[in-house]
Amino acid sequence: MAGPILIVGAGAVGGYIAAHLARLGEDVAVLEPWAPNREAIAAAGLTVEEPSGRFNVPLRMIEDAEGIAALSPRLVILCTKLADAPASVAAIERVYRGPYLVTLNALADLTLADELGAERIMGCIVTGLFAHLVRPGEMHRHRHRLQGGAETFRLGETRGPVSPRILELTALLNQVDHAEAVDDLPAARWTKLVFNCMTSPLSALHERPIRDLFLEPSLRREMLEVALEVVRAAEASGVALDPICGVSGTTWTAAAHATPEAVAALEAGLIRYGEKMDLTAISGMAQDRARGRRTEVALVNGAALEQAMRHGLAAPANAEIIRRLEALTG
Repeated sequence: MAGPILIVGAGAVGGYIAAHLARLGEDVAVLEPWAPNREAIAAAGLTVEEPSGRFNVPLRMIEDAEGIAALSPRLVILCTKLADAPASVAAIERVYRGPYLVTLNALADLTLADELGAERIMGCIVTGLFAHLVRPGEMHRHRHRLQGGAETFRLGETRGPVSPRILELTALLNQVDHAEAVDDLPAARWTKLVFNCMTSPLSALHERPIRDLFLEPSLRREMLEVALEVVRAAEASGVALDPICGVSGTTWTAAAHATPEAVAALEAGLIRYGEKMDLTAISGMAQDRARGRRTEVALVNGAALEQAMRHGLAAPANAEIIRRLEALTG
């Protein structure tokens, strides 16, 4: 295919993908709205430090969406902050009508497919990247994926099974880190939403490592209240969940209906999962709170709350965690 890959957003996800693809010799351009990062990368390249070593790579930077027309990209990989996505997509759409690969959390890829057409939107679920931008032009990845954990990149069509274009992109991203193609992206997306809703805001709210949520009984109860509301919303949306934290989706669904055996099996599974977690890892929302930034709780847990309400379900635990965290960081 002609034309470069355009990556929008050069933070942890976008920067990591862009740096590794460029290092592999792929034709890559980057649209970075945040001027300090854009200017630092344009001047001295992007530096990546990770367990396997440290490297620096020059990247072709674009200042705004107006520069896209001259590029004629074959693909846009959307890696912005969730809150910035609507404005970024609106600007891009004025000059671009090609396909997107969406890496954002919540249900962003499924929502964009409704708005722009499923033929233009593919999804990519990113798990276990453990990276952040430490300063403009430099990012650190703390560790690679856990042995036996989910693949770092899980790609799929927003409607229907794996297609040739998904297989092509999966092979490309597999050169960056472990990648797999999934036949049921909505199920995978909802599965990630459950995990994000139950861990990221609570880590931020209590200023605790994610591991503590699994191993401390009071935090685990709070985490489960949030999670099971999202599980019920997924079920009402016709989604059969994949395993979460090593526990089958059917067990999660049965626990959401208070089946005693399922509740016991789920709690035991969460404890086992927590015991294997990093002692210090905190969530992205916790990192945002520590830096004095507003979190994405209203967009992540808010997406689950919106879906629950659409099906006439109550989700008070999610509503409350949004209220509490927004009061601290909004």
